[in-house]
Amino acid sequence: MSTPSLSIIIPTLNEEKSLPPLLSSLAAQKNIEIEVILADGGSDDSTRSLCQQLTGLFTLKVLKSAPGRGCQMNLGAQASTAPDLLFLHADSEIDDPYLLYNAQQHFSRYKHDPGKTNVAGHFGLRFLREQTNYQAAYYFYESKTHLNRIDAINGDQGFWISRQYFDALGGFDESLPYMEDARLALKVFQTGQWITLPGRLTTSARRFEREGLKQRQILNSFMCNFNAIGLDYFFTAALDAYQSQDKSQQLTLAPFLRVAHQQMFRDGGWQAVKRWYQTGGYIADNAWQLAFAMDCNKNRGRAIPSGEGATPCLHFHDRWLARIISSPPLRAATGLITIAWFYSLFLSR
Repeated sequence: MSTPSLSIIIPTLNEEKSLPPLLSSLAAQKNIEIEVILADGGSDDSTRSLCQQLTGLFTLKVLKSAPGRGCQMNLGAQASTAPDLLFLHADSEIDDPYLLYNAQQHFSRYKHDPGKTNVAGHFGLRFLREQTNYQAAYYFYESKTHLNRIDAINGDQGFWISRQYFDALGGFDESLPYMEDARLALKVFQTGQWITLPGRLTTSARRFEREGLKQRQILNSFMCNFNAIGLDYFFTAALDAYQSQDKSQQLTLAPFLRVAHQQMFRDGGWQAVKRWYQTGGYIADNAWQLAFAMDCNKNRGRAIPSGEGATPCLHFHDRWLARIISSPPLRAATGLITIAWFYSLFLSR
């Protein structure tokens, strides 16, 4: 086989059902030489053995790793040989045989542009669902994956990045079993540029459907906020709550709400006031999502595919409202509203 131009790194843990469609779609990719690296975190199903059946379709490496997505993907990156890396989740699927070729061409134009060497790419998403509820919500989330904004990019969308830039960023954070994608995404925002690659990935909505879309998005919002304001205590303290969740039932928010309350007041009342003010600032900075949701509702009503269509409300927010909403008085007001919402939720559990 020719020298690969793209190394695709997939962290796995008991993915015997999800992997075959993904690996088959990777084998069908045209006009691009790839190697696939599976970093397995200790599967006890047939994940590792079924991979051996596909040897010969492309260069395939199966690595044994300690569990944890961050360390699994870092190990895969260390074993890779191509100049570009693509990190994919095992439940991703690719419908277009030219997706990776088109993405590579698009990414290369940015990467070789002087002054834009620090570039990372991601795909838009289409959710593969078994349930038919929350149609508007899924349309919004699919549309948001096409944007290049903080907290709009996560690992489900695939991270395409040059080996050189990935190494310069220090790889994925291995300190926690979650948030590794959000933390790397934030590093790119701070040091480089995100771009949306052409085409879409299909990803399973199994986690949202199993845990409950509303519950999962509330927890995701907590984690993104605490990551943004630097409240790292929360992630360590929440590990027990995170690991104790019954994988077959809906997500229970009560343990996380309790941990969030404790950690906000961990260093006293005055520090809690500062953290709630910071939280108000974080929410104010994300007010664009309300404007974008209005655009999504209009586009969905016009039967425009998610991720397409005009966004006049978002443009109006960015041009006229963002600076006003981000003012200190409104940040404080947003913090007070958030406190009222949080404790109404906390006390009702």
